[in-house]
Amino acid sequence: MKSVKFILLATLFFSIFAILIAQNQLIGIDIEEVLIIEGLGESLIYQRGSVTTDYEGNVYITDLEDYSIKKFSNSGELIAVTGKRGDEPGEFQGPNIIRYYRGKIYVSEVYRPGIQVFDDDLNFKFKIPIPFTMIDFNVLYEDRIAISTLIKDRSDTGFIFCIYFYDSKGNREKKEEEGEEGEEKEEVDDKIIYSTDKDFTMMNTVSFQDYRKNYFMIAYDWKDKIDRYYKSGRLVWTRSLLGNKDAQIRKEGYSKRSFGVYPVEAVYKAIALDKQGNLFILGGDLSANINRDVYVLSKDNELITTFTLSEASGTIHIDRNNFLYSRSKDGKKLTKYAIEYFFE
Repeated sequence: MKSVKFILLATLFFSIFAILIAQNQLIGIDIEEVLIIEGLGESLIYQRGSVTTDYEGNVYITDLEDYSIKKFSNSGELIAVTGKRGDEPGEFQGPNIIRYYRGKIYVSEVYRPGIQVFDDDLNFKFKIPIPFTMIDFNVLYEDRIAISTLIKDRSDTGFIFCIYFYDSKGNREKKEEEGEEGEEKEEVDDKIIYSTDKDFTMMNTVSFQDYRKNYFMIAYDWKDKIDRYYKSGRLVWTRSLLGNKDAQIRKEGYSKRSFGVYPVEAVYKAIALDKQGNLFILGGDLSANINRDVYVLSKDNELITTFTLSEASGTIHIDRNNFLYSRSKDGKKLTKYAIEYFFE
């Protein structure tokens, strides 16, 4: 009985603490380096790649030099390595994005469609046969994956650019949509249309994160644009952070094998969400400190602060304990930061 009372009191205390924190206004953020993992001349980490973490704080990365994925302990010790160049299960033609979800590691590739799935000891389990390569993806549930990509999806007015939803067998998910008055509901692809364009262009590629499975935060790679969408596909808000600056582009003749317009400068490199739903956005070539500035937006679209990483970064990640990870631009170094929040 005493233990039950203790649990109830502890739960009440943390609930009140969480409410008090939520009522205070976040006015600033500071970061402190707590761990560095680097190659030390042995090429443990090489080139720009992705990073994720599990519930215990173990770190998983993709490595493009030796076509592998690697697991490090929360203290930086190398625990496991798997993968090599090849086309067999557990082999890669360029491991790219890596995600963790409930004991499984999900890995996409640069040059090959589909997602390979491993357990948290890096044993290959199965492959999800997504029919194209991905720009970004997030695992929402074991049987629901959100994906951004460049495929020629059209509407009556031109090309549409979407986040699509697939199940673990590689099937595109459907939803029912209201028809015209008097007509039955129609089954259509489940997707969030975030942009339309008369041309099929790389300028509409995005990184995205989901918040509690209800909202999707989208940052354009080559445009000064941040969006928030409901899972239903309705736009909540949109904004810029850099005064709508235009990235440099290179134009070529459009053909079936060419996009016609190629971006030269990245506006935003990556995004991450903390436990409170604040959005951390890694700036690119147009930021004051190139590839180092991180902008922090609240759920309500307010710019809370901007802070600067100690060195140029290629991607960022925040774990469930609100530690920030930065993968250096060349991918050879991973830095873990403790985040300190300042409230008013």
